[in-house]
Amino acid sequence: MAKISVPYGVKGALDLEIDDRNLSLDTDVSFPEEIQNIEEAILNALDNPVAGEPFSKRLAHAKKVVILTDNFARLTPAHKILPPILKKIQEEGKDVEILVASGLLREMNDSELKRKFGDKILASGIPVYQSKARETWDYEFVGVTSYGTPISVHKRLLQADLSLAVTMTQATLWGYGGGGSMVLPGVSSFESVEWNHRLMTCPTCAVGYEPPLNRMREDIEEACVLSGLDMSLLAIFNPKMELIHLTAGETNEAHRASVKKYDANFAFDLEKIPGGKLDVAISGSFPGDRLFAHACWPIANLDHFVRDEGTIILCAPVPGGLAHYTYAKGYMPPTSESIRGLYEDVFYGKQALWHACLWMPIIEVMAKKEVIVVTEPQRLPDFETVKIKAVTSLTEAFEIVKNKYGHHMKVGHFPYGKWVLPKGLNKKSD
Repeated sequence: MAKISVPYGVKGALDLEIDDRNLSLDTDVSFPEEIQNIEEAILNALDNPVAGEPFSKRLAHAKKVVILTDNFARLTPAHKILPPILKKIQEEGKDVEILVASGLLREMNDSELKRKFGDKILASGIPVYQSKARETWDYEFVGVTSYGTPISVHKRLLQADLSLAVTMTQATLWGYGGGGSMVLPGVSSFESVEWNHRLMTCPTCAVGYEPPLNRMREDIEEACVLSGLDMSLLAIFNPKMELIHLTAGETNEAHRASVKKYDANFAFDLEKIPGGKLDVAISGSFPGDRLFAHACWPIANLDHFVRDEGTIILCAPVPGGLAHYTYAKGYMPPTSESIRGLYEDVFYGKQALWHACLWMPIIEVMAKKEVIVVTEPQRLPDFETVKIKAVTSLTEAFEIVKNKYGHHMKVGHFPYGKWVLPKGLNKKSD
């Protein structure tokens, strides 16, 4: 028997025994350990960019520096990455401020700001601002992309002599996060975000795809150029949230280089699954996945690994509830007619694209595959509302699939399915 340990958000882990003959793929592999001297590695990356001028050279000619950071929806530990950068800027006698790239999400509260930046940065006197996409007076029009997306960007970014985005590279429902995403949707206006998100319905504007297949991401990269963002520092973490890779430079090229490092750690070969795709995939969730709107992402990732009519088991306590996923309840079960209704509601403005993009891809997977959520007893009514099968025990979920698929079922273990991808998605664009 094989024993797997499935991460269960803030609750720890759930253990399960699986017959060796059934465990066809286990992505619980070894990852690199954390970089030893993080401060030195950060400054070294900034001064040895993959494209563009070194940070030190740019800094010498700047008076005002703006650093973009991501918000509560990303796990990037700004309190760990920013200190050596801020110290260098201040030692050079330059002014610096931090602008949180909120996109269309709400502002961070005090506890979330503390978790993101730490007491030392918050008490340093360095201004920390949060973008508010609906406050149109804070934004300035900078142009139109080749996809016809009008781009208006936060004025604080445009007023900087030097701008640096600090974030992490990870798989997202729309390709890969980080890089130009810090501009669009990060610090772009509401209307710019919605124009861009209309592209999300393209089949290859999805998890794991890069330009040119991913038109939505290509649009984001053009917006990044229009914004004038000078450079980005992109981090990659292992599942323990230990920093393992850094890439810096002109944003779009740095992001592409960072994605290659990410794939080297988190992309797995589908051809190694004996006899084709899996019947069942079991995924866990991160402690930071407090909302189902973010914990549900493994469903899209694991679509690549599981055959149609197969089952994805997702273990997620989601103490914050469903969040944006609540909007999906009107389109469940996901029949062709309900999905057609969803597209109509988007067209007529009954559903905003910026939040539909958080659950539309999940509904589309559930039209082909069964999903079972393992969660806490108090969350069961939430999942009943959105018509997703939910149980309170991984053992119970596993018994369901054993009865469904029999003794010869093929099972995959994906501790952090949210980050896992199949190899070769972008071969057509190489």
